[in-house]
Amino acid sequence: MNERHPPRLAIRGLSKSFGGVHALSGADLAVMPGEIHGLLGKNGSGKSTLIKILSGFHKPDGGTLEIDGKPVPLPIPPGRSERIGLSFVHQNLGLLPEATVLENLIAGDHERVASWFINWPAEAARARRLFAEHHLDLDPWAAVEELTPVKRAQLAIIRAADRVGSHNEQATPGLLVLDEPTPFLPIEDVRELFAMMRRLKQSGVSIIFVSHDIDEVMEITDRATVLRDGQVIGSFETGRTDRSEIVAAIVGRSMSQARLVGDPPSGDPPAASVAGLRGRFVEDLDLRVAPGEILGLTGLIGSGYDEVPYLLSGASAAVAGRLSMGGRSHELRHLKPAEAVAAGIVFIPADRQKAGLALDLTLTENAMLPATVQGGGRLRIDHRGNRTITAELMRRFVVKAQSPQQAASELSGGNQQKLLLAKWLRLDPRLILLDEPTQGIDVGARREIYDRLLEACARGAAILCATSEFEQLEMIAHRVLVFERGRVKAELRGAAVTKSSIEAACYGESRIHASV
Repeated sequence: MNERHPPRLAIRGLSKSFGGVHALSGADLAVMPGEIHGLLGKNGSGKSTLIKILSGFHKPDGGTLEIDGKPVPLPIPPGRSERIGLSFVHQNLGLLPEATVLENLIAGDHERVASWFINWPAEAARARRLFAEHHLDLDPWAAVEELTPVKRAQLAIIRAADRVGSHNEQATPGLLVLDEPTPFLPIEDVRELFAMMRRLKQSGVSIIFVSHDIDEVMEITDRATVLRDGQVIGSFETGRTDRSEIVAAIVGRSMSQARLVGDPPSGDPPAASVAGLRGRFVEDLDLRVAPGEILGLTGLIGSGYDEVPYLLSGASAAVAGRLSMGGRSHELRHLKPAEAVAAGIVFIPADRQKAGLALDLTLTENAMLPATVQGGGRLRIDHRGNRTITAELMRRFVVKAQSPQQAASELSGGNQQKLLLAKWLRLDPRLILLDEPTQGIDVGARREIYDRLLEACARGAAILCATSEFEQLEMIAHRVLVFERGRVKAELRGAAVTKSSIEAACYGESRIHASV
């Protein structure tokens, strides 16, 4: 980071309103050359509006923008961002999965690649040089759909860096805006992505890293700016700032990181018991979970813990295993999702947009889908009554939306997750299966989700929560099972459930702290 030069990007007094609602109010932001700068805030804090102004999607009501000390007129014309030194990588990455790495790399690069003729061997050689320069193991001829998630993210980022470096009229390395690139990556892949970001930083590229993950921001950034209710609350040197100070800036109050639960409740009789569960990764798993208990499942990538909710819900076929609940037994090889729901089992998948919600449907239609299926597809639907029920769910689960008739696609990630939770918890299930329930969600929305889960526990539900977020387990899990190579290698209970003890169990020798 070079502070002797003008900021790579300087925003002053940026404002934007929608129908009288202030999405941004006089926001200031400065990013220095070669700086990785975090952008934090709850859903609806103004982060997305700021980014859309920089990309030319929104016209601001007021404010100024400078790039490398030179004024840039606002609004930015569509397609001009790269020429002024800005490039964007959004959460969906903007890649064509059926196309090759090389085709994605040059797609739309009309500034450099002629539309009437492409010298494919020369472009492939250029791509290999680019990948080698940044230590990326990418094959130009590989199909993107065959790449791992982290390699797809690397391709999207290096494409953005290449474009801004090639097209920037300022002849500087430019600035990348990475908008939530990590929520669906395991921790090992996040580290690989961070190594790439550090190499880009060393080459002079500036990066705005947008994330809900405070720990990631504190690890990778030089400074971070917090937005709340459209206003800049402050900018922090992350290496010199306590985590609790950033949390307080995001939510507007201090938040306790203490455990929200105590010792495991009595498990006799259990709410659910599993015997001999086998899947693609899981091997001969036995477990019991008590009414009112949150049982955490975790481990390193590939350890198999995240397969368990899919096997118990019928979302994935088990090789073997038996689930017992309420005096009834279910052969997991034959269990179908509809049968699981009928038995009082609900599953909240990690990918809420593809596997959890129908984004083109309204909030009401999404919320009522499980009840519609349970009702056998009744010919008569009480639309008014369904809207009333959905409005009450929105109030109870703090889903921020204009109305129950709004499309689910228009909600923020946190509000989509709360809608997904409301959709299933309204059935009053006996067993709740979770896979990464707060992935990509801000700290305030996380606490709201924790509160709803604890309410379900108080009503007697049992919860299995599969997650790689050890801090989350420290807060809400009565017990934690740590997996290795498809088997439970350790169990932590009560006060022993801490982030450090989970890390030690994941990376240490195999041991069982107590009987499962």
